Amino acid sequence: MISTPVWLMLGFPLPVAIASNDVNGALWTTIAARNYLRGHKIDWRLVACFVAFGLIGAYGGAMVIMHCRPQNIERIIGCIILCVVVLSFVHRKFGVEESAPKWNRVCTGLLGLPLGFYEAFFGAGNGIFTSSAIAATRGLRILESLGYYYIVSCVWCIFAAAVYISNGNWDLKLMIPSTIGSFTGAAIGSRIGRKQGVGFVKTVSIIVGSVLGIKMILGL
Repeated sequence: MISTPVWLMLGFPLPVAIASNDVNGALWTTIAARNYLRGHKIDWRLVACFVAFGLIGAYGGAMVIMHCRPQNIERIIGCIILCVVVLSFVHRKFGVEESAPKWNRVCTGLLGLPLGFYEAFFGAGNGIFTSSAIAATRGLRILESLGYYYIVSCVWCIFAAAVYISNGNWDLKLMIPSTIGSFTGAAIGSRIGRKQGVGFVKTVSIIVGSVLGIKMILGL
């Protein structure tokens, strides 16, 4: 929810900004997943289902970004971010404790179709969307669910970045420094998030998401 609006403020086109974020995401999500899932057994069948359906959605999301007006998209995304903020604020205790799975892996994996679309479409707040979906359907705590999101996001980002770059949407002046910064930030941030817990993560998301959501809606 932070990086893409910043790249846009710096004057980079939306497809280039998102392509850079996807390149960043392909790297920093690996260290974040490691920190959040350390000591936990990973359900690789769930990961495979999520990745497979998400790749279909990711392709569609990349196509939409490259053929739509950025101004309209930014306002839509601003509304989405504010909706995520409201949900995070209302359901403060959601995902605090582990529970029994409510859906099977394939049904949960089908959610990867719209979530993969959104990851390539913009991605802001998708960690909240995806981790909430996994926590609600598979009964995992929100922090472990975030770890799963980072695993599948890594694959989605690699695929989406390849689509954007193959269509000429890239700029090394942004990609190289932002990748270095995001990888370093993820290593530090995921350690802090794991240590401080879900309350801290939600509070930061609510504050930052509120500011950015309003900014994008108003076009500031």
